[in-house]
Amino acid sequence: MHVPTLLLLLVMGFGLLTVQLAVAQRGQLHQGELVLVGLGSASLCAGFIAFGLQAWSAHWLTALLGNLLIVSGIGCFAAAVYRFTLNRDLPQAYRVLLCLGAVPVVVVLALGSPWRVAVLSLTAAVMLAPAVLVALRHGWRSEKSFRVAGLLLLTALIASLARAAQVLQDPSGHDASSWDTVGGPTLWLALTYTSLMGAGFGLVLACFERMSSQLRELASVDGLTGCWNHNTTVSLLAHSLERGRREGQPVGFVMLDLDHFKAVNDRHGHAGGDRVLRAFAACVRERLRGSDVLGRLGGEEFGLVLPATGASGARHLADQIRLAIEALQVVGEDGEPMRVTVSAGVAVAEPSRGDTAEALMRLADKALYQAKQQGRNRVVVADDWMRNSTLQAVLA
Repeated sequence: MHVPTLLLLLVMGFGLLTVQLAVAQRGQLHQGELVLVGLGSASLCAGFIAFGLQAWSAHWLTALLGNLLIVSGIGCFAAAVYRFTLNRDLPQAYRVLLCLGAVPVVVVLALGSPWRVAVLSLTAAVMLAPAVLVALRHGWRSEKSFRVAGLLLLTALIASLARAAQVLQDPSGHDASSWDTVGGPTLWLALTYTSLMGAGFGLVLACFERMSSQLRELASVDGLTGCWNHNTTVSLLAHSLERGRREGQPVGFVMLDLDHFKAVNDRHGHAGGDRVLRAFAACVRERLRGSDVLGRLGGEEFGLVLPATGASGARHLADQIRLAIEALQVVGEDGEPMRVTVSAGVAVAEPSRGDTAEALMRLADKALYQAKQQGRNRVVVADDWMRNSTLQAVLA
């Protein structure tokens, strides 16, 4: 393989990655992982440029500078993997390992060319190994792009070890100072750093994939309680109704409203009210199945979507929740306990009726109103009279 061509391709690849990340930083995407990948790719790009200048400068200087920059670039990539996967900086022991990686770079300048290549390849492999282990162990359930990045990091590690092994097996067959070196070691070099380049692009894609997922979550989740917001709850209810009609299963909907919640806010302030809402949501979640949906419809009003659940099952769950909330004690910032109760209205959509999400919610709301009228802290199931009056109101 023609070495100058390989260096040019590596410079162009890492340079493109650096420019891409520089533009992202100007767009206010100041994620730590992206900064580290940008620094790493810039360092690798500069390192390969230094190797390309060997014909016009002192060989020892370009070799020293180039290898130090490459070691630094690998270290930045490893730090980015730790930051993305574990959401923390490199452990102290690994930082020491990365710093020690500069020692062989200086020492091997006195060695012959083949031995220098072998030692530097082993150094790169050792520096990559912890990042590869973290990526494969903790990142496999992460974003799809990051899984690809992890496999590419593993490829770079294996290729670097293979390059060192081949040089050690036949030192006389490799001369790193030759611009026209052909054969295994140079091919392994190409595979090592093209894989590392691909891992860099993969990590960038994984960062954007994670940001996109977080934005979608922010758009559909209530920030205070962690429940689905109003619009998402309505959409999930509509989806459950469609599925229930296809499968011939009923769908229950329970509307929950905390009793006298305004009094809690007036006495304990909004901070106390927020504590109650979070505790309420956590208490309800403990009693739900994996297929059930809890949404915050607004203020102190919540909704439960219960797939494949009839009137008796929905009422039983609502009663369980009512009793649990009645026994719930939430301590305010002043140490004073805050107690609340909840009223619930239950409505059930049978597959033969063709209820819409809006109609079912109105029906549950009417049942909730009856629960409030009957003294609060109780559960009311919508009956045929409520259904007929709701239908008449919709038609009117």
